[in-house]
This record gives sequence, structure tokens and C-alpha cells, in this order.
Amino acid sequence: MHCAPRVLRTDPPPLTPIMQRAAELRDRGRSLYVLGQAMVDYAPPGVFLEAMRSAGSSDWQDLHGYAPDPGREDLRVELSGYVERSFGLKVDPDQELLVTPGANHAAYTALTVLLEEEGEVVLISPYYFNHEMSISALGGTVRLVSGRAGHAFLPSIDQVLSAWTPRTRALILVHPNNPTGVCYPEAFLRELADAIADDSRWQDTWILCDQTYQEIYFGDRPPFSLASLGALKDRVLTISSFSKSMGLAGWRLGFLCGPAAFVKEALKIQDSSVICAPHAAQWALCRALQNVAACDAYFAEKRELLVARRDALLAPLEQARCLEVVRPGGACFAFVGLPDGLDAGVFAAELLESSDVVVVPGAPFGTDWKHYLRVSFGSGSDSYLAEAARRLVEFAERRVQ
Repeated sequence: MHCAPRVLRTDPPPLTPIMQRAAELRDRGRSLYVLGQAMVDYAPPGVFLEAMRSAGSSDWQDLHGYAPDPGREDLRVELSGYVERSFGLKVDPDQELLVTPGANHAAYTALTVLLEEEGEVVLISPYYFNHEMSISALGGTVRLVSGRAGHAFLPSIDQVLSAWTPRTRALILVHPNNPTGVCYPEAFLRELADAIADDSRWQDTWILCDQTYQEIYFGDRPPFSLASLGALKDRVLTISSFSKSMGLAGWRLGFLCGPAAFVKEALKIQDSSVICAPHAAQWALCRALQNVAACDAYFAEKRELLVARRDALLAPLEQARCLEVVRPGGACFAFVGLPDGLDAGVFAAELLESSDVVVVPGAPFGTDWKHYLRVSFGSGSDSYLAEAARRLVEFAERRVQ
């Protein structure tokens, strides 16, 4: 069987082996503590669910068909208002916004527009592994900039600038970050934007900002959006999703914002791959976003819930002398360093077998992170997360004795 070499070179989904093993153990009756996949377990907003329940028969008849390729017009209008409130971006809903089936597809669509064979994309390591997979599957090449563990996994500005080559097509920033949960400071992003704007080598390079976790932040203000800066507005693409912020992962709802000329090209890719995001979900999301007060209250409630979960999980980990923990400022996971000499892949497998705790080893997020674990607090009660952390610490302490 012939397959394209670029696809054969692409690594398979890295979470599959450990999640499959967890499913096998659960089928055998084991009760597991799952800190693996970055999922949230809360229900979607009541306004979304009520919209689905209250749809009239004529509406449902329409919803059985395709939505317009770029997304329902009424949803794009509502999204433009939401993006301005939360991201600080003013976008034309007719030309600068594309409704996508999730942020992953938004990123894949953007990269498909940007990449030709041997085109390069700069990723900051630790990186979100699906971005690396997309680049590889499209025949591109990854250039890595290593974040610094002692500096909240941020790279230096000089490191980023020096990664450019004549084949560089894009830089991807994931903010709040997956897998670390770090929110890039506004001062860092402003300095980076100024440096890129002043560096003539970067003048034709796009910046793709993945802000999937935009609504899940634990400070006083939403994460800063690079596209809000005028100097880079014409070459910044912003993607996001409602999978985590609204608990809508199964409904596949996301969006891409960017210059009109780019969105026009991205629409070709969307039409040829998925045509449109799920129509019924678009209809309900539109009605949910129309109720701004209800959505804002929902987001605030879930942030408070996740703060409590984060603190319950991290308290035992931060007290353990053998672990390195950077407290996340957003998203629903943390990146935890193991003692030198411990391979996180081996550690995660043995932790599951002996202590019934599921974690994700760090290597899929970059080879520099083979002694790190990603632990998620998106699901489970405070007591559930605290017990999972206690078991992880107990196992780690046994390993270093």
C-alpha cells in the first residue's frame, strides 16, 4: 500500500497508547485517577442547551443542511462581538472570520494555506503536539525554540528571532500554553511584537496565535492578544475554540480570525475538507453568545471551579521536594518536572500500573522534556485530584529513594 512519505513520517497520536491501556485497566474493574487528556467534565452553558432544546421545527429543518462555508452569518456577527470583548480584536465578520470545526482544524487550515514542501514553522518547545503533527503531515519542517524551565518555559526574544531562515513561513504561539498552562506576559508579547516588526527578515512571516484557552485564565485580565497590536495586525492569525471554555468538545466549534485576503484562501481549504462546522451547533452557539451576561457568568464560574481544582491538585505536588512545579496561570493542566534520571515515559507507565493514576509524559511536547509530566485538572472533584496527586508524589518518592 502506497502512502505519502510526509504522512508516514508523521508520528501517530501520542496519547493513544496510555489512554488505551487505561481503558483496558478500567474494563478489568480498576478505578483510575485520570489526569491525562486535557478535557473538562462540566456541562455546556445553560443558554446553549436551552437553545438546542427550544429550536422550532422550521429551524431544525434548516439545520439538517449545510451551513454557509465560512459559518452562519448571524454567528459570525456574534463572534465578532465576542472576539472584541474577550480578545480585544476588531474583525469584519464577513471577511476576517471563519467558523471552524474546532481550533485544531483552524490551525490545520491555516498551515495548509501557508506551507509548501520544506516550508518551516517555528514552534516554542514545549509545544502542542498536534501542531507538530500537522506541520509534518503537510510536508513542512519544524524549527524549535526551547523555552527555559527556570523562566516559566518562555524563550528569550533573541532565541525566537534567530530561528528565522529564508524558508520560515510561520511562528506559532500557544497562549495560554499547552502543555504548561503558562500565560505569556503582556510585556513579553509586546517586546516580541516590536522585535519582529523591526526585523526585516520576518516581514513576510505569519504569526499564528493559538488561544484555545482564552477564557480559562486565573489572573485579573484575559490573556493578551498579539493581533491587537497594530504593527503586526496584517500578519497575525488568531484561532480559538469553545471545546474547553464552554465544554463543547464534541460539538466541534472554533474559529479563525485574520486578514481578509488570508481568510479567503483558508475558505478554499475548509470547503475542500469539511465544508463547514456542524450547523446545529453553530445555531445554538449563536444564541448563547447573544446572552452576553449569561456567558460571562458561566466563564467566571468555571474559572473559579478550575482554580479550586488546580489548587487541590498542586498542593501535594508543590510540597514534594522531588518534583518541580510551575503554577499555571491558565488552561487546565500543569507541567511537572521529575528528578533527573527519571524518564517520564517509563514513570507514567509504571505509575498507571502500580498506582492507578493516568498522566501524560512530556516527550510528545518536545524531546527536551523527557523528565516532565503533563497533569490535567479539568475533570474530577477536589478530593479526587488531591488523592491522585498524593499517589503521584508517593510513587515519585519511592523511585528516588
